[in-house]
Amino acid sequence: MKPNQLRTFLAVVEQQSIRGAARLLSVSQPAVTNAMRELEADLGVVLLERSVSGVRLTPYGQAFEPRARFLLSEMRRTREELDEIREGNVGRVSLAASTSVALTLLPSAFREFRSLSPGIDVRLSEASLPTSLAKLRDGSVDIIVSQMMEPSQSEFHITPLYSSPLVVAVRSGHSLARSRSLRELSDAEWLLPYDRETAPHLLELLFAAQGATLPKRIVQCTSTAMGLRLVGTQDLIGVFLETLAQTEFKHYGIKRLKLREPLQALVICIITRRDSQLTPAAQRFFDCIRRQALLAPVSSPDAASLVS
Repeated sequence: MKPNQLRTFLAVVEQQSIRGAARLLSVSQPAVTNAMRELEADLGVVLLERSVSGVRLTPYGQAFEPRARFLLSEMRRTREELDEIREGNVGRVSLAASTSVALTLLPSAFREFRSLSPGIDVRLSEASLPTSLAKLRDGSVDIIVSQMMEPSQSEFHITPLYSSPLVVAVRSGHSLARSRSLRELSDAEWLLPYDRETAPHLLELLFAAQGATLPKRIVQCTSTAMGLRLVGTQDLIGVFLETLAQTEFKHYGIKRLKLREPLQALVICIITRRDSQLTPAAQRFFDCIRRQALLAPVSSPDAASLVS
C-alpha cells in the first residue's frame, strides 16, 4: 500500500465518485481508477462497487476506511516526529476539548505550550463524544480533554485530571427557582447538554441514586453554548458542570438550584489512543495540560479514584 493509494481511496469515499475524487486531488480520472485497481490488487479484495450513479463501499471497503485514515495519520505523525528531531520546532497537534475545559483549563495550558513550541501548528476543536472518539481512533485528533462517560473502554488511555460536580440550574425568575429537591422537578422539562449515546446513564446518576422519578420531557442538546442560552431564556431545567456555573451562569441569567441531594461528579480526563504513541509535540501539549490542571483551582485530588 502506498500513501497516494490511501489518499485516493479516501478521496473516492468522500466524493462518492471517481470524477469527484479526481477533481479533489487535481489528477485525471484514469489516475484515480489505476490507483484504486492497484490498491485492490494489493489487498486482494474489492473495496468499491461502481455504478452509473457513483461508487459505494463494499463490506471490505467499510472495514478498510478507518484503517486507511489511521495509516495516513500514523505516516504524518512519523514524518512530523522525524522533522521535529531534525529541525527542532515543527509539526502539528490536534486537540479536542469540551466547553468547560476550553473556558477554564485550556487557556493556561495553551499559553504554556505556545511558549515552549512557538512553531507548532495547533488545531483545536470542540469535543463532542462520540464524534471526537471516532476522530481519535482514525488519528485526525491526537488528544481529547473532556469528561469520559464510559471509562472502561479499553482502546483508550485515560488520564484523570480533576472532578467537577454536576449542578442543576434554571433561568432567573423560573417558577421552580426555589426548589430544593429533585423530587420537585420530575414533571418539568429538562435540557441535557449531551445525548443518550454520549451520556446514557447521566439521568440515572442524577435521579435513580436519589430515589426520584426520571423526568418524562427531555431536550437533548450536544452544544453547551446552545444549552446555556436556552436554559437562560426558556422554562427549562439544565444540568451543567460546576466549572461552567462558576464562569458562565452570570452571563446567561442562570442560577443554580440549591438542592439538598448531593449530585454526581464527572471526571475531566485526557483521552489518548492506547495503541499509538504521541508525537513529541503532542506529548508536550499533554504535559502542559496535566501540569496546568494541577495548578488550577478546579483540580480535585480524588479525581483518580473516580476513574476505573
